[in-house]
Amino acid sequence: MLLLSAPFDPAAARPRPSPGAYARVGAVAGLVAAAGLALDRLGAGPPGLGRALAVGAMHGGLIALGWLVATGAAPGWIRPAIRLAAGAALASVAARLGPWGPVGFLAVPALVLAEARGRPEMLAMGVGGVRLSHAAVGLAAGAFLGAHLLVTASLTLGYRVHLSDLAGYAGALAYDAGVNVLSAEWLFRGALFSACWRRGSFWPAALLTTGLALVRYLLDPALPHAAEARAGAVFYLGLVGLTACALRAWSGSLLPGYLAGLAFFAAYRTLTP
Repeated sequence: MLLLSAPFDPAAARPRPSPGAYARVGAVAGLVAAAGLALDRLGAGPPGLGRALAVGAMHGGLIALGWLVATGAAPGWIRPAIRLAAGAALASVAARLGPWGPVGFLAVPALVLAEARGRPEMLAMGVGGVRLSHAAVGLAAGAFLGAHLLVTASLTLGYRVHLSDLAGYAGALAYDAGVNVLSAEWLFRGALFSACWRRGSFWPAALLTTGLALVRYLLDPALPHAAEARAGAVFYLGLVGLTACALRAWSGSLLPGYLAGLAFFAAYRTLTP
């Protein structure tokens, strides 16, 4: 419990980016997303391609914001942030172009690791080696929460566990691995949680960043619209977020929390109304 109540390495605090830097990242991501939605509304290009661009732009924006927070807007931060955001957007577009397109999502984590390699500030946010036991605990924690969700949803909301489209399920998991879970871990548990914990203590940092992550999910149009389903999603995603923060603090790495998120979404994707 001592680890979860004390800040870590206060001397390593990095300078905070200016509000203008955040605004530039948000504006670019928003403009690309708006352009994608406009393409769909105008009927230009294959159906759904514009929406895919919008989804990729928003995830890319989250990843770029994480890079900005982690580097403190140090000189040269813009180019890596652009490459990461563009990689997420291109992967999302590729996923709409053919049955094997979702495989492109798996290139995004590799791109993130390639950009982060050799940068000490990335070690401070949890990008580094991890013990196998820590990774196993992360998987087990996510699997437990996912199993609990399946039981609760089937008993109280009338959902059932069913897989009618294995290819669609695999594509959804690729999306989770490549951008959905990755962007959440990278920004909320990596950059923001690490920065807040560095300046304070575990619980305020965990509660604040988990709340911000919940806002991100509540704004996601893919979240179920029924009130009881949204309430359940907030509850479980909050647990997943707090668990990921604890795993980050315990292991020193983002990987256990990332694996917990993947295991949880792997269960969630099997639910059918």
